[in-house]
Amino acid sequence: MNNKPLCVAQLVETMTMGGAENLAVRIANALAAEGHQSHLIVVTEQDILSDRVHPDVKVHYLGFWRSSIRNPFAFVASLARGLNLLTFVIKSEKIKVLQTHLPGANFWGLLLEIKKVCPVYATIHNNQEFRYGSHDNPMLAFFRKTAYKQILNRCHGTIAVSEKVKTSLVQDLSVGPKAAARVSVVANGVEIPALLSSDEKTNIRTELKVPQGSPFILAAGRFSDQKNFEDLVEAAGLLHQREERFYLVIGGEGKHRVALESQIQALGLTDVVSLPGNLVNLNKVMLAADVFTMSSLWEGLPLVLLEAMAAGLPGVAYGIPGIEELIVPGENGMLAQVGQPESLADGLAVVLQDSSKRFKMGQAGRQFVMQSYNFQGVIEKLTELYLDVRR
Repeated sequence: MNNKPLCVAQLVETMTMGGAENLAVRIANALAAEGHQSHLIVVTEQDILSDRVHPDVKVHYLGFWRSSIRNPFAFVASLARGLNLLTFVIKSEKIKVLQTHLPGANFWGLLLEIKKVCPVYATIHNNQEFRYGSHDNPMLAFFRKTAYKQILNRCHGTIAVSEKVKTSLVQDLSVGPKAAARVSVVANGVEIPALLSSDEKTNIRTELKVPQGSPFILAAGRFSDQKNFEDLVEAAGLLHQREERFYLVIGGEGKHRVALESQIQALGLTDVVSLPGNLVNLNKVMLAADVFTMSSLWEGLPLVLLEAMAAGLPGVAYGIPGIEELIVPGENGMLAQVGQPESLADGLAVVLQDSSKRFKMGQAGRQFVMQSYNFQGVIEKLTELYLDVRR
């Protein structure tokens, strides 16, 4: 019975460049590679991650956008239309279990469970699931917490990407042991990439205009309150004042782009800091970089950091939950005081100034990820959860 192929779908709202969306694509690809009927449902339309989907995965783009909640009647009508679109796909494709990713998709999963369309696993990717950055709003947090309590109670299961994410969720929702027991931990994992040749590295660095001989610092993510790249640019300014040699590339897009460009200009960093947009070949770029850095104010278990460590890069980041689980200061990277760009600059300086130490830290990180966060383990755990629906 357990050898029979599963019919499973991953649900995301967009295909923009993000850790959760990237994970959903990789799960769908891996399930297809193992012979399962693997589907990927995208509420909106094709985007930058669409090219990463394996041909054996059946993708459904719904071309749907919700109306604003500021217009309640239009909002409710749009929910009904979106729910009908999702229901049609799930029933027509005979999908037996659905895994949802990020709050928007998780809410759709809740509605599908209420309608008894199919069993749903909602995935929690963040240990600050009820934080909205500079747009923090008690009313929004209240409604999201109310919905998430229903998700815990009504969905077939809930998946947290780390133990700390589960602990944070349980504490934020103030739920008891019975609800907490319904949250399964499936830690993020990544494939271990083959290293590049010297020529391949040189070509990538040349494309990104990294000066010859300068240590290449890489960062990537949405230009948002959470990723807090303003602190990273400030840290770069401090390194520049100290006459440290480096070149920083921040891959990504988002609402903070104009502010970041202005900050880079004001600090006189245009020759040492670059914003090339979304890096479609980010995994290759990681293999050509020297250091990976993060200035996030909150995370779950950041997939992008795991990928960078798997590529052999030391990590330098703020010491927040999720990142503290991965970086051991002095062994595979450096941790900085949260919200203190000077501390971040100090951590970067340690790895910039000693190429031998940088290499040893990178190799230690790669070995750590290989042993503890291999992607095959993720698929095995998820498959067991999906089989629970069949049983």
